[in-house]
Amino acid sequence: MSNVPREDLLPRPSGGRFVVGAKPITEAEWLPPDAAMLRERTMVRSAHPCEVFACMDGWGAAVAEVFDALPHDTPDDVCILGKVDNRWVLVGGELCFPNRWVLQEKIGLPVLDVHGPGPTYASHVGAGVDSLIDRLADGRIVERSNWSISDSGEYFEPRTPPPIPDVNPANLLLRVERQTLRQMGGVVVFTIRTYMEPMSRFYNRPREQVDAFVQVLRETPAEVRAYKSISTYVDPLCAYLTSCSPH
Repeated sequence: MSNVPREDLLPRPSGGRFVVGAKPITEAEWLPPDAAMLRERTMVRSAHPCEVFACMDGWGAAVAEVFDALPHDTPDDVCILGKVDNRWVLVGGELCFPNRWVLQEKIGLPVLDVHGPGPTYASHVGAGVDSLIDRLADGRIVERSNWSISDSGEYFEPRTPPPIPDVNPANLLLRVERQTLRQMGGVVVFTIRTYMEPMSRFYNRPREQVDAFVQVLRETPAEVRAYKSISTYVDPLCAYLTSCSPH
């Protein structure tokens, strides 16, 4: 397990609203190497060879061109969006670290429908995300982060397991995805780098970082907690994190 390497990737309070929070990054910042994550990807590819890759009919050449252009030691998951009937659609990708979604089931869906189960996605940011993707034509690369709680520590988790009763909050993990978007040759490349930090380590972070995450947990709406499958974990996790002695 690897700690979240940058404070700006950690969850920040937003009043319970879903925000895109995308910011521009440079080419040099786009896909930094990570030997440990690359080893993890290699193991997942070997264990799940038929489940990590998918491609929409008619898009094989465009998808292959993207993967040929990327560094061979890329530690990120890569999803590729193409324009179909004037909508951005998921046309292919390699997903070794799915966070409770199945790549093959999402192929061919518009971006808004890929995120459809998210209870606040469409109403809060759906149109904004589509507009952001359209604006990538000027060559910019943008980055954002997303968070969830893992109770298994599994990087490859396409299906949602049942919650663990009477879980020890110290055994839970903060799962953070560093996500980037970039246009390449008429398609958009969406990358996901996954970090999982045990709560027993997060507990020892600076007080302001721990307090900020507790606030995030408390302000997360009930429907979003259910979507993230963390409803039963929020209260015990908040109690655990607020039991920290001041640093």
